[in-house]
Amino acid sequence: MTRALPLVLLAMIAGAAGFYLYVAVFERTPAEAPPATAARQAAEFAPPFTLPDLAGTPRSSSEWDGTVRVVNFWATWCPPCIREIPLLVEVQDRFADRGVQVLGIAIDETEAVAEFADGFDFNYPVLIGQEDAMDLANAFVNNFIGLPFTVFADREGRILRVHTGEIHREQIEAILAEML
Repeated sequence: MTRALPLVLLAMIAGAAGFYLYVAVFERTPAEAPPATAARQAAEFAPPFTLPDLAGTPRSSSEWDGTVRVVNFWATWCPPCIREIPLLVEVQDRFADRGVQVLGIAIDETEAVAEFADGFDFNYPVLIGQEDAMDLANAFVNNFIGLPFTVFADREGRILRVHTGEIHREQIEAILAEML
């Protein structure tokens, strides 16, 4: 029994350290949130893709060549994803005349996204995919760790920023100020 005590204590210390690390990194308020992740985790250029929109029409990424793209990966079952949508609608409204295009890519079932979209006034394209959208997410950011995440690509298609987790007004405005 006494031999097990050091192992139990070590396990408790490791658990406490893991919990502290989780809280310190993932449970920050927006003011404490780390800056957007540098694009070095991402592909150098935004990968080309074709996914269906809410009407089932295939949409190609080439439609938005020459624009600053804000590509947001999300899902209907993801609360932080849902909280971002009004901000992304506002960003599309506010920056469209400066060549910014928001694209929502739902990693979800078509029916779930269509039903969800009925309750929102999306002013940007919402593209839908399950496995195809997962593959695309991995093409943008190798081994992405969760939703939501937002990719910022310049007019030439170079990925300049990747933000993992819920994005807030101050963060998106700072990133777009750098890009525009």
